[in-house]
This record gives sequence, structure tokens and C-alpha cells, in this order.
Amino acid sequence: MKTQEVQFNGIGYTCRVVESNEGEELLIGSTELLDALQPGSFNDCNEGFANDEAERIYDGIFFFTDKKTLRLPDAGLVAELKKDNPEWFS
Repeated sequence: MKTQEVQFNGIGYTCRVVESNEGEELLIGSTELLDALQPGSFNDCNEGFANDEAERIYDGIFFFTDKKTLRLPDAGLVAELKKDNPEWFS
């Protein structure tokens, strides 16, 4: 299980790293991180991002999911991701 720590507003969020069917490493974040990055409304002029750093971090995350799913073994996590992103996983 490969992880990567993402820092935002002084808080560390553990993200998972999974490999796509083309060998690309994809960062999977928690919904807790998503809530920190986008605390506002999508009707805001900045699409609800907390700030420019939040938008930059968001752009680097492939998918957000709940903590329970993030704790799954690699095969289980990929199986869950494949449901919404079949073209990325074989």
C-alpha cells in the first residue's frame, strides 16, 4: 500500500497512490480533504475552493472517497475506483 501525505492549511491528509492500467500513479484523496479544499458553495466565483493552493491540490487528486474505502487493500480500492472509472483500470 503506497501513500502520500498532502498538506493543506497545516494539516496532513494521507492519500493513497494507485496505478492506472497505463502505469500512471494516481492520487486518491479522502472526502475530508475535499471538504477542506472546497468548504464553500459551488456558486462562488472560485468554484468553492478555499484558496488558490486548494485548487492546485484538487487538480492533482484523481478521485476522492471516504476513509473506509481508502483503508481497503490495493485490489479492493482499485475495484471500487473501477466502478466509476473503468477506462483507467483493467
